Amino acid sequence: MDDPDPLTISDQYRSQAVTFETLRTRNRGMLECLRLARESAPHDIPVLILGENGTGKNLIAQAIHTASARAGKSFVSVNCSAIPETLLESELFGHERGAFTSADRERRGKFEMADGGTLFLDEIGDLAPPAQAKILRVVEYGQFERVGGERTLAADVRLLCATNQDLSAAIAAGRFRQDLYYRLRGVLLRVPPLRERPEDLEDLASHFLAEAARKFGRPAKTLAPDALGSLRAYPWPGNVRELKSVLSAAVLAFAEERIVADSRFLGLFGDGRPLPASPASAGPAPMADVAPLGEVLTLREMEKRHIEAVLRATRGNKAHASRLLDISRPTLDRKIGEYGIQVPKKEDPGP
Repeated sequence: MDDPDPLTISDQYRSQAVTFETLRTRNRGMLECLRLARESAPHDIPVLILGENGTGKNLIAQAIHTASARAGKSFVSVNCSAIPETLLESELFGHERGAFTSADRERRGKFEMADGGTLFLDEIGDLAPPAQAKILRVVEYGQFERVGGERTLAADVRLLCATNQDLSAAIAAGRFRQDLYYRLRGVLLRVPPLRERPEDLEDLASHFLAEAARKFGRPAKTLAPDALGSLRAYPWPGNVRELKSVLSAAVLAFAEERIVADSRFLGLFGDGRPLPASPASAGPAPMADVAPLGEVLTLREMEKRHIEAVLRATRGNKAHASRLLDISRPTLDRKIGEYGIQVPKKEDPGP
């Protein structure tokens, strides 16, 4: 039996339905995850998706929705960690006019918007206890009130949730409600990180290079053996999202057709120094054989250096950089200010 095609991810997944046919892998752990997801899709049961940031949890959630009986209705996604705690209740449940100072009109929340469809709560582990209690009530009874409202509203919503946190530890520490956890984990999916999927790396790299070349109107690019070896040696803390970002930036950084592991390429990685690799090391290597990185960096410092590298590759073009990083322009501006990043003088990066 032939190996399945590699995982492919479309930039347009938010507007064009993601299906299980577009989520392909050669990795055994990922295949099992997708099998369970596919089996759960037709049944109106909550699904809890666990995995590191950037592993594609949101894509799996949308594939479940697309394969469900609710596919013709709305798929509404909320990143719980991106909304300030003071606004989260209004975002989820809506508010009445005059409920607070800036509430100059009635506003529907995400539960109302997803009525009849699917609501995907990403980073559910970041929810504050008051919001957890309100979501528990909706899960149990399908009822809620808008902020500042007295009417009890109902919503028929299938709930899909995801987190990168250890919820068992969060429960033990009193940060997450145990009763809500058991309500949400009707089906539990574990998405393996990219470093555990070496057999997917080359196919993913080829896909993202072709995708970026089309997107930016550049000639097709290929990876030299030393560049592919560097990809294999790097631990990918940002997972598939980081791989896509690095290779998209490489398409802009290299005028030539072949991408090699020179300073232009190595500077695009999160810490600026992927592990050295020779052509002979281009095949998968056990983690035990990987040399240490040297300096130990926090995720915060790695994110800062990666944003700096992408801004350099885009010559300070924030619009291009935010697309490569898969974040909004306001989020990029906020991180630039938070990390004190010096943005290169903006130039036209070309077509």
